[in-house]
Amino acid sequence: MPVEVGRSSFWQGPLPPPAVLEGFARLVPDSPERIFRQWQLEADHRRTYERQALEAAIRQDVRGQISALLFALAALSVAAFALWLGQPWVAGTIGGGTIASVVGAFLYQRVAAKAKSHPQSPGGR
Repeated sequence: MPVEVGRSSFWQGPLPPPAVLEGFARLVPDSPERIFRQWQLEADHRRTYERQALEAAIRQDVRGQISALLFALAALSVAAFALWLGQPWVAGTIGGGTIASVVGAFLYQRVAAKAKSHPQSPGGR
């Protein structure tokens, strides 16, 4: 009765185990160096990409904050001008709405950051 034997192996992680590298080296003498070099290039690329993505996100946040500040200052300037023209209801509506929006945005960011840092378990409290 013929018996068929099979063998399989796998590894988890960016680099194969030393025994596998030795097997590669028997087939292609400089293959371990090439594998390590490729791994280093990929790791460098990933770090560069992640750093660029983080820097872009920071720039976007700063632009958003500057835009929000300019909008709030413009709205408060319009409210002050309306008050100077003797229109207290208009000034109060514009100024109060602006202040309420700014406070609401800060509170929302605070709650969102807290929820992100302390996620609740899915089915319980």
